[in-house]
Amino acid sequence: RWTAYGCPVRPELLDELARTEHMVATNIRKKSKESIDQLWKKVVLPAEDPGREKLPSRCDAKWFYQTFIGEELPAELPTSVWNDVQKLNMYDPLAVLMCVSSYRSSHFRCREKVVNGVSHLVVGVSEQENGIRNKTALFNEYSALFLYAMQASLNEPKIQLDYDIIFADVTTSKKRSALVNRAA
Repeated sequence: RWTAYGCPVRPELLDELARTEHMVATNIRKKSKESIDQLWKKVVLPAEDPGREKLPSRCDAKWFYQTFIGEELPAELPTSVWNDVQKLNMYDPLAVLMCVSSYRSSHFRCREKVVNGVSHLVVGVSEQENGIRNKTALFNEYSALFLYAMQASLNEPKIQLDYDIIFADVTTSKKRSALVNRAA
């Protein structure tokens, strides 16, 4: 959880991926919106409401706003929040990157824990120690990988992606060009 919180994705990345018209990319964007909307409907329910299902009581509207919007909870709660969402947590892509030793050593700080004589690598043990070496570099790496994967799987890419939007955190055009070339 802490690693995903430490390197969130802006919804604009999902918008750009969907522009490829790749069915997986468009589905990821659609399902992300649906999931966020469903989660919002649950977090605004009282903690004892069965409609929350197994959602922990700590996951309330205040938590949602801090986690996905990055703002304080407004006095009047909206019915829909997707347009306000600034951060999405990508658990699975980060887990996949952790499985590749070169990505793991480049982007993550791991701790070794031994359990019953077996060594395990653990990343993201707390909010302060989320295990990410460089948030911007990690975001840029997996954004480039997503874009490359979607475009490479299409016979002919149908659009020119707007890398300036996707790599907005990359300050120099030289760094941006290097990432774009790496993704192409």
